[in-house]
Amino acid sequence: MASLKSIKKRIGSVKNTQKITKAMKMVAAAKLRRAQVAAFNARPYTHEVIALTNRLIVSQQNEKHPLTIASDKISKREYLVFTSDRGLCGGFNSNLLRRLGDMLLEGRSKNIQSDCRIIGKKGRDYFKSKAWEIAESVTGLYDNLNRKVAKDLATIATHRFEEGKTDEVWIVFNYFRSAMVQEVTFKKILPIETSEKTKKAIDYIYEPNAQVLVDALLRERVVSEIYQAFLESMASELASRMAAMENATSNASDMIRYLTLVYNRVRQAAITRDLMDIVNGAEALR
Repeated sequence: MASLKSIKKRIGSVKNTQKITKAMKMVAAAKLRRAQVAAFNARPYTHEVIALTNRLIVSQQNEKHPLTIASDKISKREYLVFTSDRGLCGGFNSNLLRRLGDMLLEGRSKNIQSDCRIIGKKGRDYFKSKAWEIAESVTGLYDNLNRKVAKDLATIATHRFEEGKTDEVWIVFNYFRSAMVQEVTFKKILPIETSEKTKKAIDYIYEPNAQVLVDALLRERVVSEIYQAFLESMASELASRMAAMENATSNASDMIRYLTLVYNRVRQAAITRDLMDIVNGAEALR
């Protein structure tokens, strides 16, 4: 059985860990409010850009834009994967990467070459641990996130698609439903497709001309979808970290109660043993 000193030391260690997890939970909760507001505020703009471009595509069916032309056979596919730079966020990364692994295996079974461009240190490390090939990886984008980052990524994706280096581009991220629910999402952003609801063509008046306006809006749609994925991923990461740290804090409390009970039992046994030694010594002197 462990000594009183070792048990007391372990209780102190767990209490120190609990202080850290509680502080991390509070920090994540404070940051989550801002990230959640940013994600929610960006959604209406992204949805309207998608709806507008859907109507434009239907109206311009006779003159298809290069970003809307799908390949007859899919042989090359790119994934833009959003993971975190930091850990201690529960299943935020593992759930997404496990689902991505299933998609890669499914694509391989269909002879589809998949290139993964990883955002975040955890995704990069996971791919390296599995010895999976990475087309490109980048870290530190969340610290100074702005729309220009999404625009640069969108420019690379659209250029590669237009040059025929890939047949499809997908974004993989955690969609923020609530502080308790984050949903792993696979979304195809290239080629740009219209939803089934958008069927009626609208006769627009274009200024300066249809080609320039449609081209600008379609490229803005790709930028908006990537930037929205960034915002959703940030909010989801913080929500997952807050929940994970809350669970860790609760588990630490349970561990402290258990260790305190063990400590009291060991101390009581030691006191009883000492009393027995005293009694036995007194009896021996008679």
